[in-house]
Amino acid sequence: MVEALSTGFQNLYNKYTRSENGPQDDGRCEIYIVPPNKKSANTVVLVDNNTSQGFQRYRPKARKSFEFDVKQLCISKHLKWQTMRQSRLRTSTGQCCPICIPNIANGNERVVSNLRNLLDIYNIKTVKKSMFGCFVDDLKFFYQLKSQEYKYIYDEVLEDEVVVKAISTVARNACADDLADGDSRFDEEIKTQQANTRCILTIISANAKNWVYKVIGWFTYRMVSLLATSLVVQPAQIERVREAEQSGLPVIYLPLHKSHMDYILLGLVLTMNNIKPPLVAAGENLRVFFISKLLSFLGAFYIKRHVDTKKDQLYWSVLSSYIKNSMKNGHHIEFFLEGARTRSGKCCVPKAGLLSIIVDAYREKVIEDAWIIPVSMNYDRILEGNFVREQLGQPKKKETFFVAIWTFIKAICSHYGIMRVDFNRPYRLRDLYESIDKLTQLENESLSKNGMEVMSPTICYKNTVDRMAKHIVYDCWKSTPIMSTHAVCFLLLNKYRNGTTLEQLAKDLSILRDKLSQGDRDVGFSGKSIEVIKHALDLLGPKLVVYENTDNGHFVKPILDVSALIELSYYANNLISHFMHKSIVALTIFKLVSQEFWNTSITEKKISRKELVEDVLFLFNLLQFDFVFIKSCDSLDNIVERVIRSFEEEDIILIDMMLEEERRSHNMAKQLDYDSDSDDDYQQSHVEVDIHYRVNTNVSSLNKLKFYRSVMMPYLECMAESAGSFLALSESSVTERQHIQTILNQMHENLEEGILSYGESISVDTIKHSFLAFEKFNCLQITTKDNIKTLCVNNQSSESNEGMKVMSEYIEEFVKQIN
Repeated sequence: MVEALSTGFQNLYNKYTRSENGPQDDGRCEIYIVPPNKKSANTVVLVDNNTSQGFQRYRPKARKSFEFDVKQLCISKHLKWQTMRQSRLRTSTGQCCPICIPNIANGNERVVSNLRNLLDIYNIKTVKKSMFGCFVDDLKFFYQLKSQEYKYIYDEVLEDEVVVKAISTVARNACADDLADGDSRFDEEIKTQQANTRCILTIISANAKNWVYKVIGWFTYRMVSLLATSLVVQPAQIERVREAEQSGLPVIYLPLHKSHMDYILLGLVLTMNNIKPPLVAAGENLRVFFISKLLSFLGAFYIKRHVDTKKDQLYWSVLSSYIKNSMKNGHHIEFFLEGARTRSGKCCVPKAGLLSIIVDAYREKVIEDAWIIPVSMNYDRILEGNFVREQLGQPKKKETFFVAIWTFIKAICSHYGIMRVDFNRPYRLRDLYESIDKLTQLENESLSKNGMEVMSPTICYKNTVDRMAKHIVYDCWKSTPIMSTHAVCFLLLNKYRNGTTLEQLAKDLSILRDKLSQGDRDVGFSGKSIEVIKHALDLLGPKLVVYENTDNGHFVKPILDVSALIELSYYANNLISHFMHKSIVALTIFKLVSQEFWNTSITEKKISRKELVEDVLFLFNLLQFDFVFIKSCDSLDNIVERVIRSFEEEDIILIDMMLEEERRSHNMAKQLDYDSDSDDDYQQSHVEVDIHYRVNTNVSSLNKLKFYRSVMMPYLECMAESAGSFLALSESSVTERQHIQTILNQMHENLEEGILSYGESISVDTIKHSFLAFEKFNCLQITTKDNIKTLCVNNQSSESNEGMKVMSEYIEEFVKQIN
């Protein structure tokens, strides 16, 4: 049967032309899922027992031919291409929050999801194949794209009342207080600040031009065609974006930031679908020779990485006025809530500075409303290679023209698999702001009711915007599709660090795919798991994974060198969003059960829900600068309850009728507490009911717990190392840079001695975040002078720091090694 199907499909595609059939009658499109064969004398050849054809590296100049082979889903043969139909009924991902955006969210609506490869323009209905070939057809396609209108708003910003007022304020502060407005020095200072304003605005302003969009769009299209197998989008998502763009309201694109390719791909996707590309906030580090001007023509406006709104009052007023007037004049805006690119693969805790400008524009009636569209770009491999140097404490390389050219040359000599762009469902800024603002106001009222100090309006507003930013990032990260390299790296690091057979890895990949599907997560790959793994291993390369043929079959093992582990964890961390809550609860369960639990024949162990929730809350607070664990509209109790329910389904937690009775009593107690709080004349006290869960001790359940525990363990190990390093300080204070290097050296030594279990836990980002967390716990003081941060341990005595000692011992309880 398989041979018959293979022969039939081969006859169907025997013309070897790129998308010869075009779109199908039912609207379903074909999508490339694997890279072409690659020829290279310097690369390892992966050989399958069933075929003599090697899995080699090669990228042809133009993808014009392919061969469909059912048995060889991810291994290309004879320089031919393969396609895979990706139309199926599944839960629509990227939905709005049903609590904060109830009018738009559609719950678990199931839709037919088509995937489209934009690198095959013949799948776009406006393009027909001509006798001149794909090169001319590409040029014709980009030439015929719709021309967009971009208004230059330089003068409007200079005349803005806010900017004029800021100029006057800064000039007055620069002069002595005793000088009058009419004084000659004040007039000179006004002229100086006006010149500064024009200089700032010249740097900030974008100068978008249609012809540049078309030319660079064509060039980018050709380059991406060389770099990647396919650029995948979902047409249904594109149509939602088009509807939002045609509504007349400004559209705010908020992508997660993984690569410099992010804004390039987003602009390319929108341009190819005749949707007006946005103005893009770019860091000043990209203002390099030639590139800065080119990006400005593509809508980039340059901003400082760090802005103090009080010290840089003039700069902030110009920036905010520019963004507000841009939206007022019909421009769309794109910026990254995370700020810089993620160095660890997971999403970063957002910075809400630019979002506050958007919200201000709505509150000040500059715009009627705006559409919020979270976006995620995902890659089998990122263009930058890796961020290992920076994670190991080495300084970031400065962006220059020659560095950019060298990066580009290296990029076109390699291959990056599949690139994918996904748009979450658009929703109104007003809906999200009003929902979260109500929660903030209720919290403030609760503080007042309990006799505590209430938040000022300014702090309330700041909290609201911060919560909005975290909500957006959380939802986007939870709906980001998983690529093949992500899944393979995740399994190798968390389950098979010592290696496994290809067949066993394929079985676990199939199980993982089912779990992701049950959790409404999309995957960016398809086909037989064993072939998907081969595809991922080829992209990762021999520097990261060992793939060899042994007497027992094909064997796969991750390279356990620190640099390789950090790079592997970058891809594996894309799945943390799906497992982080389970991992935190698993870490807490390991802490709560006694050591004898693992060494005796005890069949079960009871743990207290109250203690469980307290420890989970501690871990949330400890890792609050590394992760967004919870949305403002969710609660810790709900998260724990969902995880416990899931653990019950997996037989990690045992179900009994007594536990259900305890749950009902717990819920009734909370309801009585709520009713008593709402009655001012009568306060009813009650005894809080604590639930005790029964933890299963069979081998299968313990292995599942260990697997979940391993997901977040690298971050806890880094926190433990950081806390312990302060106990050995001989002085009460030390510079941050110096102490980071001390911790890194200490972690390398502990890894060699076997004290440290996870090499990927060596991370400068997590070490820096640990300092901020310890400061929140009042164990550490951080002071900044002349841009140099100093760490001072609180309550320092000649013997030890009690606060940090307690913190270190508490974290050690979570990371203790289990036999």
